[in-house]
Amino acid sequence: MNRLEIQSKIGGRSENQDFYGKSQTNQGQLIVVCDGMGGHKGGRHAAEVAVNTVLEEFLSNVVNKKSANFIKQAIERANTKIWEESNLNTLYNGMGTTIAVLLLMKDSAISCHVGDSRMYQIRNGQILFRTFDHSHVFEMVSAGLLTEEQARLSDKSNLITRALGISPTVEIDVTDNLHYQQGDRFLLCTDGIWGELPEKELIKLASKEGNVRQIVEELVEKIDAIGFKNGGKHDNLTAALIEIDKEIDARSEVVPYKKRKSFFKVITKFLRKK
Repeated sequence: MNRLEIQSKIGGRSENQDFYGKSQTNQGQLIVVCDGMGGHKGGRHAAEVAVNTVLEEFLSNVVNKKSANFIKQAIERANTKIWEESNLNTLYNGMGTTIAVLLLMKDSAISCHVGDSRMYQIRNGQILFRTFDHSHVFEMVSAGLLTEEQARLSDKSNLITRALGISPTVEIDVTDNLHYQQGDRFLLCTDGIWGELPEKELIKLASKEGNVRQIVEELVEKIDAIGFKNGGKHDNLTAALIEIDKEIDARSEVVPYKKRKSFFKVITKFLRKK
């Protein structure tokens, strides 16, 4: 059984608008992390609707449909629910949420995300895969105008270009066939986690040897302490860490993250097509 620990803190805010969920489904282990946005109660509600909708869609799926398409359809359903409720209920006008979803199947994983909540796959302290943010500053990174560290520290880092609930349709990034092996870790986190630490330090903390629960506790506590030290206005913070605890086929080899085709070239090409 994979080892999983999820923790969330309110940070320096008056309300925790992060929300998460997990479930063992007929297609595999499912983990969902969302970061809501919007007025009073709106962000929290949007995040909760997104998580619950995705979980409910999977639990009601008695037919073993193609997993990647099914996750996408579940997220689209969540987007529709949030959009409709935002337009029908003035209390929730303008609400939205990011989302990061991980489905761990028998010998591979699927990652889906919208916005700037992230998912990492880590092996021996190295990033094998990482989602990339849908944000204004990341578009500047892809264009070579900012480094990722400059983008992380920018006062505009929270301006995202995609989220659930802000339009009737949503574009979802889906990556399937993420093969894994025993000892690999997957980290899902909101920007309250990755936004407070340089990426190398974050991965180092998430890669420490030891009990997954203790590692997540230390990670969340450290980031929360940094936030209070810097004025106590830091964002909600949520982290889910999963450690793979089973042997798999040796053919499940993953191309190291640093050897993959430059994401910046890919995304720049994509942006030029728009």
